Amino acid sequence: MQFESERAVFKFEESDRDLIQQLADYLDSHVDNIYKFFEVNMPKEKLVVKIIPTKEEFDVLSRQAWGQSEKWMIGFYKNNEIIYLSLHDFKNTEHRAKYLAHKEALEYYKKTIVHEYVHYVNDIFKKVNNCGYTEKYLSDGIATYLSGQHENEDLPFDFTCEDLLTRGDMYSGYYLVTKYFVENYAKTFVLDIFKSNRRSREFLKDELFYKAKKFYQSTKYENQSI
Repeated sequence: MQFESERAVFKFEESDRDLIQQLADYLDSHVDNIYKFFEVNMPKEKLVVKIIPTKEEFDVLSRQAWGQSEKWMIGFYKNNEIIYLSLHDFKNTEHRAKYLAHKEALEYYKKTIVHEYVHYVNDIFKKVNNCGYTEKYLSDGIATYLSGQHENEDLPFDFTCEDLLTRGDMYSGYYLVTKYFVENYAKTFVLDIFKSNRRSREFLKDELFYKAKKFYQSTKYENQSI
């Protein structure tokens, strides 16, 4: 089955018909801010979102695309498509607890598709600016930030700079340093750093990590919410 919204084309099975309208409405209402951040225009061709009914099927596609799939993985962006697991099979992922609390699961599900859409627009940004890959702490950091996945959460700054550069599962850490970066530096500088993975690594090691750590671990910040 297929449903075309203002910003995407959804392909899905009958079992997911009940999800599509609210998922499409949420995505359509949250993407303008992504294009605004990256300062690129929305292409005429719409992004394709494929909803995969089972985790087993999703894992096959993930391994084909990335060579691996983890229990927590529910979606990814590649080659102008978002491959996205059905919310109905969250019970077979590490997000089972969210699945059992349906309202919480649905909110998480909607924010996660925005996360993947950020990767899509980031890809457009790279092509427009003729630059290489975006360093992971920034690519997943900005996707988590713009999707609002950690809004109002009190996250500990309990990781090292090396963790951010070498591990692949530091999403709360990526979020914290990227949030600090985009909220405390000039926009032109932020986008310039996004254009160079070499500069972004050096900037993290030489300055950003330590300034963000000082901010989040300060007495003043302890009384705030992120």
